[in-house]
Amino acid sequence: MPFGQVQQYGFYMPESWGSITLGGPVITASGLIFIGASMDSMVRALDLATGKVLWKSLVSAPAVALPAVYEYKGKQYVVFAAGGNSILTPKVSDEIIAFALPN
Repeated sequence: MPFGQVQQYGFYMPESWGSITLGGPVITASGLIFIGASMDSMVRALDLATGKVLWKSLVSAPAVALPAVYEYKGKQYVVFAAGGNSILTPKVSDEIIAFALPN
């Protein structure tokens, strides 16, 4: 199944082409996959059983590092380092972004 999209000449290529991916996922005990890895600067949550994208968010650059999941004061969070990769795309950043998971 193709994952992500590639942008060329200011336009996104068809989703069926997918994207080069760098970085891996983190999988929660409840069956959620969190992953950045694609060159379209989107971070995603997928259902482990179906592969369906349940949520996505645009970040400032490709999140090519492994995400982290942690709990603080009874609430779970997923964190992405959106730094990019200047070899594959000129879009780089120093953003660290955390998302709260629903209860």
